[in-house]
Amino acid sequence: MKKLLICCLLFLGGVYALAQSNTETKSIQILASSQLSIKGDTNINEFECDFNTNYLGDPIAITYLKKGNEINFNNAVLSLNNKGFDCGSKGINKDLHALLKTNQYPTISIELTDIIFEASEEVNAYVIITIAGKKKKYSFPVTTKTSSKPRFIGRLKLDIRDFNLEPPRKIFGLIVINEKIEINFDLLVKI
Repeated sequence: MKKLLICCLLFLGGVYALAQSNTETKSIQILASSQLSIKGDTNINEFECDFNTNYLGDPIAITYLKKGNEINFNNAVLSLNNKGFDCGSKGINKDLHALLKTNQYPTISIELTDIIFEASEEVNAYVIITIAGKKKKYSFPVTTKTSSKPRFIGRLKLDIRDFNLEPPRKIFGLIVINEKIEINFDLLVKI
């Protein structure tokens, strides 16, 4: 789930590098060298689920309009296949897919709606995340780096209960997963 949020930051990179004063449409590709992960914990241990960026597939067309220090997006949606997440063991992967209701909702979508430039290397990103059929708006800071390829680094903390998801309990309730998770991303994009 959290790894999907990282993909949204990739959208930001493409827009940041190519923003114009008129509506533009650009194609961006999230590179395989990017990293996206979800971190969480239980009452006894921590876990991390990495997203296999090879599941990202084809470039994404994004349309945007720059107004001052703000960029507005239209239909900038990234769809992440839940099966791209690997938590390190079949049991945890199975629990993750049960939590996300992967059989009924096989993807997580992240729609980038706006970014606001705060400082030379920092923007505030506004996204709508859809998990298990439920939508929730978030904003969070993203650090941008411009070299040969735009790079976006950030972290988003969220509560899985925002999506009406119940944290799983294991071994008769002795192991309880915390409902707070953290999505970390370091995205490299090609425009």
